[in-house]
Amino acid sequence: MTPDEIIFENNTYIIQESKNTSKASLPKLSDIQDGLFKLILFSNLDSLILNDEPVLFVTKLKLTGNNIVGSIVFPDASLEDLEYFLEVNIKIFNTNQKAIIKKLALEAQNNHKLKIEVSSNF
Repeated sequence: MTPDEIIFENNTYIIQESKNTSKASLPKLSDIQDGLFKLILFSNLDSLILNDEPVLFVTKLKLTGNNIVGSIVFPDASLEDLEYFLEVNIKIFNTNQKAIIKKLALEAQNNHKLKIEVSSNF
């Protein structure tokens, strides 16, 4: 099992899995679940060693969709940020997709090494 990308940012390695859709506002639930499963496994690593030295790391699920206004990253975003993001995208996300985004926010909050980003694919 390999991640889609490894990004080095702010002295931290980001193990990233990306799920994209060009037609819908969010990737299919099965794709989101697949990405989460992989990243939860990676986030449970005790350490990451590069050239015999431990390095800092986090895991990130990046979800991109069509016509999304702005972006949001969990767990960094506050509850107010989440509500604002959903409000500006009120015509983009249906009720089920809003519930999925709220559950993703909770998952990221409960797993300190997991970040989740929702943004436009453009």
